[in-house]
Amino acid sequence: MLVAAVVLVVGHTPVRAQAGVTGDWEIELTTQTGVTTWQARFEQEADQLGGEIDLGDNEVLAVDGTVDGSMLKFVIIVPDLDGDQPINFEGELAGDTITGAEGKFSWYGTGAWVASRK
Repeated sequence: MLVAAVVLVVGHTPVRAQAGVTGDWEIELTTQTGVTTWQARFEQEADQLGGEIDLGDNEVLAVDGTVDGSMLKFVIIVPDLDGDQPINFEGELAGDTITGAEGKFSWYGTGAWVASRK
């Protein structure tokens, strides 16, 4: 006796896996000097966070940070005539949004930031 089986898969769409914060983002920094928008490309490998942030005017800075669950911390170093200025960021990832903590952002002043995945 010969038995044939047919398997039919309907509506299967491949899902692209996201590695945490890896990808392209738009960062909006709101301080006393106004709203500043930067483009970022984050690269997460395990608990390490790298990538770059484009501040505009051909100024692209490296990202150096860590990821712990949904929390992330990173720093960029902005070159300045008075000495390099580190700007520290802390935030929490929830889906396609990173909600940043209030902080001091060098000459930009104090304020908060949010990033949206592009």
